[in-house]
Amino acid sequence: MQSSASIWSETAAWVEAIGAIAAVVGAGWVAASESRATRLREERAATAALLKEERGVLATKTAALNLAILASTQIHDLHVLLVDDAWRGRVARVSASRALLGTERMLTSFPIQSLSDAPAMVEFSRFPASLATAAEIYSNLETAVRAADEAERGAIFDACNQQMARLDAAAQRQLKSLKAALGLATPEPVAPELLAPELLAPEPPAAAPRDLVSPPLALVVRHKPSRGAS
Repeated sequence: MQSSASIWSETAAWVEAIGAIAAVVGAGWVAASESRATRLREERAATAALLKEERGVLATKTAALNLAILASTQIHDLHVLLVDDAWRGRVARVSASRALLGTERMLTSFPIQSLSDAPAMVEFSRFPASLATAAEIYSNLETAVRAADEAERGAIFDACNQQMARLDAAAQRQLKSLKAALGLATPEPVAPELLAPELLAPEPPAAAPRDLVSPPLALVVRHKPSRGAS
C-alpha cells in the first residue's frame, strides 16, 4: 500500500510540475504574442505619422511654389501687356496695379516658417518684393501717362517696358531657384546628342528572305544510240 501511494503521489507531483511548466510556457507565449502585436501597432502608427508629416511638408512646399508661380505669371503678363498698343491706350483708364494687391497679400500672409528650410524661405521672400516693385512701376506709369501729352507717352511706355523686362527676367530666375530650394524642380530633358550612340544608330535593314524554292536543277538527257547505228 505504501508503494502504490508513493507512486500516485509522485505521479501527481509530476503532473503538477508539468502543468506549472505548461502554464509558464503558455503565459510566456501569450506575453510574446501581445508584445509582437504591440510592436506592430507602434510601427504602423509611426509609419502613418511619418507619411502624414511628409504629406504635410509636400503640401506646404506645393502651396509656396503655386503662390510664387502666380506672382511670376502676373509679372510676366504685365510685361507682355506693355508691348500691346491696345492695352497702352487703356492704362490711363484702368489700373492694372490693383490686380497685384491680392496676390501680394497672399504671399505676405503665407506662413513662411512652415518651409523649415532657410534657402527656401529666402527664395520665397523675394516674390512679395518683386510684386511690390511691379505694382510701383505700374502705379508710376499710370500717373505719368495721365499727366503726359499723347506724344510723350511712347517714351514713358518704353522706359517702363525696360524696367518690367528686367523684373520679369529676375522673377523667372527666382522661380527656378525656389523650385531647386524646395526640391520640386523638374529634370531638364536630355539632348539627343548626349544619349548613347548605340541608341541613336539606325537599325540595320532586315535581310531579304531567302527563296524557299530551290533553283531548278539542270536535267541531263542522254540519248540512247539507235539499234541500226554501227
